[in-house]
Amino acid sequence: MSNVKGRSRRAKAAATRRRIVRAAHDEFVAHGYHGATIASIADRAGVAAQTVYFVFHTKAALIEAVVETAVMGEDEPVIPQDTQWWADMQAAPSASAAISAFVRGAAPLFARAAKISEILRAAALTDDEVARVHVAQEDLRHSGFREVVEVVASKGRLGEDLTVDTSTDVLMTLFGDST
Repeated sequence: MSNVKGRSRRAKAAATRRRIVRAAHDEFVAHGYHGATIASIADRAGVAAQTVYFVFHTKAALIEAVVETAVMGEDEPVIPQDTQWWADMQAAPSASAAISAFVRGAAPLFARAAKISEILRAAALTDDEVARVHVAQEDLRHSGFREVVEVVASKGRLGEDLTVDTSTDVLMTLFGDST
């Protein structure tokens, strides 16, 4: 019986966390990082402000969770490298097929993450804690893009005078939050 209660509590806590993340996303998009308050996020989520602090501790940790949810999805979060589209990219028979698999698979991720990534980038300009979150997210994106380029390079030439480093930089520019 206590195992059932434990699962029920975990499910309730996970649902509360999802509501807070959704509410934070909506508040950040509507008011920016600095304009959104923990009180307004809590109100939108239907919880007390103390609950938001208990779950996330800081506003910077909250925007980090919002970005991660945008990247990995909400219902069944998964890192890009563990998705079917990533496997399809790796199994593609040619460089062009790998690029096509990447674009098809990553497009929904980019669409989900675009607005909140821009808000994170802007807030990082004036908040050191958010700047650390932004740098960490950029590092993750860079390493993921480098993996994509390495997969493509393993299937054919990248192009005239293109290296893995240069091609990774191109992806960072094309699919960045500052373009």
